[in-house]
Amino acid sequence: MNAEQAALERPSLLLVDDDEIFGSVLALAFERRGYNVRVALDSGQGIALAREDPPEFAVIDLRMPGASGLELVRALKELDENTRIVMLTGYASIATAVEAIKLGAGHYLCLLYTSPSPRDRTRSRMPSSA
Repeated sequence: MNAEQAALERPSLLLVDDDEIFGSVLALAFERRGYNVRVALDSGQGIALAREDPPEFAVIDLRMPGASGLELVRALKELDENTRIVMLTGYASIATAVEAIKLGAGHYLCLLYTSPSPRDRTRSRMPSSA
């Protein structure tokens, strides 16, 4: 079996996120887990890739330049109602969570990053008392 055939047998995943670094790290993680990943930086690119070959799975950022991730969820479900979708956001709200699920996302995950407090940063730099 050649590399192209092997890629076709892996589940397809469309990753749409305007954060290039986060997207590339997430894409690599999915590839290592056996997915054939295609990456788009906005909803327009995402729908174009999906029209070429509807994905089995999609991981979509909610807030991006141009059309929102919610609009992309709607478009992906119109292309293939069996696409399983996870919506990611750093700007969670009950309203967008409800809307994402109504449109067909199976999961809505809030990604929160909290920087360590000055006290925690100081503790991590101190030698242990062993």
